[in-house]
Amino acid sequence: MEGVSFPEADAMLRLALAILLGGAIGLERESRGRPAGLRTHILVCLGATIIMIASTRMAIFSQALPAASRIQVDPGRIAAGIVTGIGFLGAGAIIRIGDLVRGLTTAGCIWFVAALGITIGQGLYALAIVSTVLALVVLLMLTQVEKHMQPIVYRSIVVITSLAHAESIEKECRALLQDRNIRVQDIINRLSIAHDEAEVTFKISARHHLQSGEVLRAVSALKGVTEARWF
Repeated sequence: MEGVSFPEADAMLRLALAILLGGAIGLERESRGRPAGLRTHILVCLGATIIMIASTRMAIFSQALPAASRIQVDPGRIAAGIVTGIGFLGAGAIIRIGDLVRGLTTAGCIWFVAALGITIGQGLYALAIVSTVLALVVLLMLTQVEKHMQPIVYRSIVVITSLAHAESIEKECRALLQDRNIRVQDIINRLSIAHDEAEVTFKISARHHLQSGEVLRAVSALKGVTEARWF
């Protein structure tokens, strides 16, 4: 590169690699419609790289000063500050709606590209490239594995019935859930004498929440049930 010294050319290479590798992770997040996508991941990776390049240059410059006026610059402490500070951005990507938590993977990706920027800023190109490839394998390949898994989910089923049917409904519901391999962990009863109404809440663990529709239809079909909810 004409007119540019090797250290400057090396810095430009690190910045370009940060854009490329950070963009690869961001592109995967963007394709899944996540709020922190291509631009966010590139900027985080690029920013971490710039900070590490600048801190390394300051450390080299301080070593050239006389001992009496030397200022100690530790790139390791600056890297630790990047990792700590990026946690606030990652936390902003996590959204909780009731029992549903979204954004954990995106928050992890933001933290990863910050670490990627630190690695690139230190000139560890091979490590940065291999790490990016492994991260993409995790994001793309393991997504297919997760689709075939049936994770255990914890939910509640609320059944409304009359006081006269409360005891029988509780027994019938327990048997119905047991037939579907749904474990009942706890049962909460709320009785209203004035309204002649009983609310029975079943705290359950099931293999997959997608069976909720079939379970609710079976519960609501029981004699005496006026309302059934799953949440």
